[in-house]
Amino acid sequence: MKDKKQKNEQNAGAIAAKPKKKKKVLIVVLVIVAVLVVWIGISIHNATKQVAMAVNTVEVEPVQKRDLSDTISVKGTVAGASSTNVTSKAASEITSMNVQVGDIVKEGDVLCTLDSTSIEEKIADLEKSMSNANAVSSINTQQAADALQQAKDDQTTTLAAAQKTLDRAKDSYNGAQMLYDQGQADFAALLAAKQAVEDAQTAYDTAVETTNRAIETAQEAQELNKYKDTDTTSKDTLSNLKEQLADCEITAPCGGVVTAVNSKVGDINAEKNVIMTIEDTSSLKMVATVQEADVLKLQEGMEATVTADATGDEQIKGTVTRVVRVKSQGTTGSDGSTTSAGGYSIEIALDNQELLIGMAVKAKVMIQAKGEVLAVPYDLIQYDDNGQAYVLVAEADDGGNAIAVRRNITVGDEVDYYTEVTGGDLAEGDMLIYDTTFSIAEGQTFTPEQMYSEQDMGLTDGTGTEVSE
Repeated sequence: MKDKKQKNEQNAGAIAAKPKKKKKVLIVVLVIVAVLVVWIGISIHNATKQVAMAVNTVEVEPVQKRDLSDTISVKGTVAGASSTNVTSKAASEITSMNVQVGDIVKEGDVLCTLDSTSIEEKIADLEKSMSNANAVSSINTQQAADALQQAKDDQTTTLAAAQKTLDRAKDSYNGAQMLYDQGQADFAALLAAKQAVEDAQTAYDTAVETTNRAIETAQEAQELNKYKDTDTTSKDTLSNLKEQLADCEITAPCGGVVTAVNSKVGDINAEKNVIMTIEDTSSLKMVATVQEADVLKLQEGMEATVTADATGDEQIKGTVTRVVRVKSQGTTGSDGSTTSAGGYSIEIALDNQELLIGMAVKAKVMIQAKGEVLAVPYDLIQYDDNGQAYVLVAEADDGGNAIAVRRNITVGDEVDYYTEVTGGDLAEGDMLIYDTTFSIAEGQTFTPEQMYSEQDMGLTDGTGTEVSE
């Protein structure tokens, strides 16, 4: 009975201890929850503050002078200032080729030779034929001259005889007239004598006409022979053959670099065939393609600065010597693919003789030299209702932030991304607010963030003087 009572007391004590243990656990949990709530609240507050600061942060950069010279950049290759196509009139086989692409030649160097044997044979045959023809022509000329002289001599003889007959007839008529007047001859004899004079006169006139016609025929024959003698067909052919013979040894018409060889030994040359091309390297030029938007800006005489990988940082002076304002269509390969782009082009004379033909070069052509001027990005310029242009700059406040302040400006030329500032109250060193969406208004406070390192710039007090944040 006693044991049972003790057991019941122990069970009652255990039951009383359980509520006390649960209460302690609950307190610990509540404390932990409270700590978490406080930590989360602080984190959210800090994050919100950081987001707010980030949203209100604007980049700034000091206003500075920039070179707003307007230039056009082009790419191209080096070429000789002049290019000469080498041809030959000789229509014969090429027997030797003494140069290849890339060789440097001097004026007068023998470039190649052509077979002269067949041309020499043609010259010999034609000269022989012309010699025979000349001999025949000479004989014909002499014969024509003799025939003309004979016709003239015949005329003299014939007219002398006819004149003598006419004179005798006139003498007979005069005698008959005298006898008739004296009554010693009848009228019939007088008429017969008169008829004899008329017949003699007719015979004389006929002789004049006949002999003149003979002379004219002889003269025409002589003139015709002269015309045959002046026929230039054979002479022209002989002259052409002699020129071909002289062209069988082709020499360099100028010094330079051989940039193309289009024929080889064994080829039969044609008169207009370009055997090779020589570019004069005593002066060089750059040939470049130009964009359609730029070609109207370019003029002969404009200065250019040329660079090449081969010469490193060296800046080569150049001058625009030609602007080709006719758009080329480019060239197409045998497979139909485009091998070179078409377009407008320019030529720039280079003040350099060290570059090689075909080298890639780049140039900046000076369109307008501005030099160092105050400038701002064009997309930061705003205009008020009166059309006044202005920009916003950052001025530091006492709290480490900045205030947006308006600066009126007068705008000049726009070159690429920047616009020239020709007047107004904007000063070099003012901290320009880079807000292309115009979300910052005049008088608004914000947190400035410099686009470059602090040692390169600082906020200004509105006069261009750097101030500490």
